[in-house]
Amino acid sequence: QVLCCAPSNVAVDNLVERLAGCRARLLRLGHPARLLQPIQQHSLDAVLARGDSARIVADIRRDIDQAWVKTKKAQDKGERSHFLGEIKTLRKELKEREEAAMAAALSQASVVLATNTGASSDGPLKLLPETHFDLVVIDECAQALEASCWIPLLKAPKCILAGDHKQLPPTIISHRAATEGLSLSLMERLAGHYGERSVRMLTVQYRMHRHIMEWASSELYGGRLSAHPSVAQHLLRDLPGVSSTEETSIPLLLIDTAGCGLFELEMEDEQSKGNPGEVQLVGMHIQALVDAGVKAKDIAVVAPYNLQVDMLRQRLCHCHPELEIKSVDGFQGREKEAVILSFVRSNRKGEVGFLAEERRINVAVTRARRQVAVVCDSHTVGSRPFLRRLLDHLSQHGLVRSAFEYLDDLVPQNYPGEGCAQRQQGPKPPGPKAQPAPAGKLKAAAAAGAGSQRARSSPRAAGVGRDGSAAKEGVDKFRAMLVAFLASIEAQLDFPASLNSHERMLVHVLAEEYGLQHLSSGEGRDRYISVRKRLPKQPPLPSEPPLPSKPPPEPQHPSGSSPDPAEPGESSEGSGKVDLKSLHLERVQREKVRREEAARKVQEPSHGSRKKDKSKAKGKPAIGSTAGEDFDALISAAIEADRTCGFPRCKASVTTLGQLCHHCQRLFCLSHHIPEVHGCGEKAKAHARQRISREGVLYPGSGSKDKSLDPTKRAHLQQRLDKKLSELTSQRKGKKKDKEK
Repeated sequence: QVLCCAPSNVAVDNLVERLAGCRARLLRLGHPARLLQPIQQHSLDAVLARGDSARIVADIRRDIDQAWVKTKKAQDKGERSHFLGEIKTLRKELKEREEAAMAAALSQASVVLATNTGASSDGPLKLLPETHFDLVVIDECAQALEASCWIPLLKAPKCILAGDHKQLPPTIISHRAATEGLSLSLMERLAGHYGERSVRMLTVQYRMHRHIMEWASSELYGGRLSAHPSVAQHLLRDLPGVSSTEETSIPLLLIDTAGCGLFELEMEDEQSKGNPGEVQLVGMHIQALVDAGVKAKDIAVVAPYNLQVDMLRQRLCHCHPELEIKSVDGFQGREKEAVILSFVRSNRKGEVGFLAEERRINVAVTRARRQVAVVCDSHTVGSRPFLRRLLDHLSQHGLVRSAFEYLDDLVPQNYPGEGCAQRQQGPKPPGPKAQPAPAGKLKAAAAAGAGSQRARSSPRAAGVGRDGSAAKEGVDKFRAMLVAFLASIEAQLDFPASLNSHERMLVHVLAEEYGLQHLSSGEGRDRYISVRKRLPKQPPLPSEPPLPSKPPPEPQHPSGSSPDPAEPGESSEGSGKVDLKSLHLERVQREKVRREEAARKVQEPSHGSRKKDKSKAKGKPAIGSTAGEDFDALISAAIEADRTCGFPRCKASVTTLGQLCHHCQRLFCLSHHIPEVHGCGEKAKAHARQRISREGVLYPGSGSKDKSLDPTKRAHLQQRLDKKLSELTSQRKGKKKDKEK
């Protein structure tokens, strides 16, 4: 006789499903409502209902109900006490018969399954003698509290603990209890105490591609794991209906955001973390997999932070309803064909939080069967040796891509505010006879700006998983090619398609440093990179005054009115200090100025004409003719526009009580913040419809969830109510008949 336990009902149900095909006599203890539908036939209640004594027990219950009815009708005290004595006797007989039936069912079962707490002596197992079981098996023991494991362990002379103590431990709410030893599972303690004398490791795994398995095997399991031939080489393209593309032909993919400015959100009052840039990248990769034929239900997105999980669900669930998005803790024990990991952390301090927990990363990576895609900042995540070795493995055995290959016009929306003031003055114009700076000077500039975003995109950060000398040679080679290209008169430089993914990423990073346009074209082995010079328009001479008759141009920059974020001369002919963050901030500022100009032109016909007439009458120049010339004034106007309500002609301040519209991303005062008022009504209705269709729950205007009962529970309660009403109706009819007699 075997007693098989696990810490959760789901884990026990999984055991029942696997054992059901072995033709063993199973008995599952526990309330039927907590069991999965397919295995309820093995529950104790179902077995008793099919037994021989079930009809006798039903007759006794019916006799008890009839005796209660007679007791209520009896008017004589002696007659009532007689019926109560009969009920007491029937209840005693009912209890004896039920216990006898349960004891017989437990004795006939070869395997009894229950949760750790369900195997206590207060339940059905109290009917069995203490020496009834020969063996106790506790599955997922590494996730169970040691105290709960001792409940079933005391019921047999032998025990087997099954689990993986290299994965997440039991969840402990109290930090003090965890530090004092409660988080240490019984399995981990015994494995550390007895070692190889009592531990037997299962070395063949039937889930992962061998390249996914090799990292976990070497890092955590001493290199002892091996992949079964049926799964060792399987890829996404082997699934039915999936076409062979670059995304479906690789088991490992690293999407590196280093140098792209995709920082994590910095909120002091928020313990959880989020990264909207990584959310965009995850969505693009999922779309590429779905377009190739991979079903959304075969894909999972796993993030270590709940805030990131919420952001991913908000962006992706309405597009892919079957997509599963969970935290690492919530996905333990599960598996999917493709798993996308968003590591979130991206900061200048190199802080990774609880990403440093080896067991958490082990769980996240080993959930995938055919592909693991990791979206992270290699500069931040690679600051820890354990995580650096993971990035090394991904780059050696998989495909490495820079985020630049996904986002052609990458403008992060979560830059911190520092550095804006120095950027307002604009880059210095190149000298008339400036020559391209040599590679040594550019490298020195990159080293000097190690704290800047450009240093984050340095080849050291991008050269994940490569030998130091080999990476340096590749960087020097591409740097020399780009410097020679800048010094030449050629307008375009095409790199050969023979470059691997790591070398393509180096070219992207270096081209961005030098302010060149870089475009990746082709698919698979035909992918190549084209680098072009940005040709700015001829800027006006500083001595020439602007024409008063024409409208003011955009802010006076040395690069003219070109919207390109960087110019070749700025990086190769100037001092070499190019900051990607500053480039993006400049581009964003130009867009703000352009919007301000458009808004002013729209308002001119209404109330601007009177101002023009007054200015002409007084002989003063128009304000619009000088606003474009003074860049600082435009910046001040843009800041002022951000502080006022976005509704036309409304001058209310939104600095303190502004409401952000999630549809148009503009701030409005309390009088105009409702979407229907400022023009986003249709978008709000569409968003509400998507939310209802996605979650299946109606939300009232206050935003709180509808607390209506579940349909199944409502039907059950309605059935009980109807039954009770019918009983009361029959009792009333019986009383009327007695009165008539």
